[in-house]
Amino acid sequence: MKTDSTLENLFLGLSDELACWALAGEGLQHLAGQLLSSQPGSHEALMEVQQLDALVQHIEQMAVLCGRLSLSAAANGGMLDIAMVREAAEASTLSGLHQRFHGAAREVATATPGECELW
Repeated sequence: MKTDSTLENLFLGLSDELACWALAGEGLQHLAGQLLSSQPGSHEALMEVQQLDALVQHIEQMAVLCGRLSLSAAANGGMLDIAMVREAAEASTLSGLHQRFHGAAREVATATPGECELW
């Protein structure tokens, strides 16, 4: 019997695509850090840079999640069941993903005051 690798390939492709976008975001982080160090910006500008950092981290973690789903599908003959999806989601470090998987409402991301790590 031939294994259907559609899900495996789909999630592997998504993982690769998201990883590429995360890398592009890291370049933007570097650029933003250089701009802010040469011309100190407002508090709002610093908060936007923090949001960029959070965005890159989320994209990276979505790539990891898709990679896990691809591996799970490959190990299960090309199929995924809800327990495998739950396991992959629960292993994620994305803030709130576990709660959202169990039906909690998504909180709107808002910038919070704090230190900004410049790259």
